[in-house]
Amino acid sequence: MRRKLATYSLAMEHEVGGAKAFRFRQVLGITLADIHHLAAEIAAGVLTEPVTRVRPKPDGTVGCGVLVPVRGVRIHENRVVAVTTGWELRYVGDRPRLVTAFIGDR
Repeated sequence: MRRKLATYSLAMEHEVGGAKAFRFRQVLGITLADIHHLAAEIAAGVLTEPVTRVRPKPDGTVGCGVLVPVRGVRIHENRVVAVTTGWELRYVGDRPRLVTAFIGDR
């Protein structure tokens, strides 16, 4: 999970993920330096929040979505925002793999 967050959702220089990283910083004060905080919030949230979307994909995998409450850091520590997380299941019995995490619209 941390690898995906570091190379995509919190990577300001990423062509697609950069907008997601900007929103994490703007709304929750979360930057790459706070990756452990974000990963812990997501890991805790997926244990208690329901799956909001299930979508079979043409390649045989299944995509799932979970809205996870994430608390901000530093001056944003009293702010909690729903973060959309996307997960992929590649085969029966597979451990879900994080494919995206973002605030608001894609």
